[in-house]
Amino acid sequence: MIDRRAELGLWVGRLETILISLGVLREDGELAIQVGSQFPKDVEDALDGFIENPIELMGLLKICRDARDGRPLSPAVLMAARLMTREVLQALQDSELAGTSDPRA
Repeated sequence: MIDRRAELGLWVGRLETILISLGVLREDGELAIQVGSQFPKDVEDALDGFIENPIELMGLLKICRDARDGRPLSPAVLMAARLMTREVLQALQDSELAGTSDPRA
């Protein structure tokens, strides 16, 4: 059986790397843009329908980091975070903003 927490930990690392390269996150994992602002247009277009604003993104990242770090999460929250993270990674990669590598890399 796949270790969902470990898988999510790998995915959140990849997502953070992509978001840093796009100027959305700083190296310390915090937002590089103002909390009340919108994403850059290309990122907003790529995430349309998945993540509406930077606050939602930070919520997803927090849940993923909690999973990676072994903090308690309900199975439903863990599964939802896994699905959402996979979709967000795929959306960013399909938009060619972050290259074309596999989201599980």
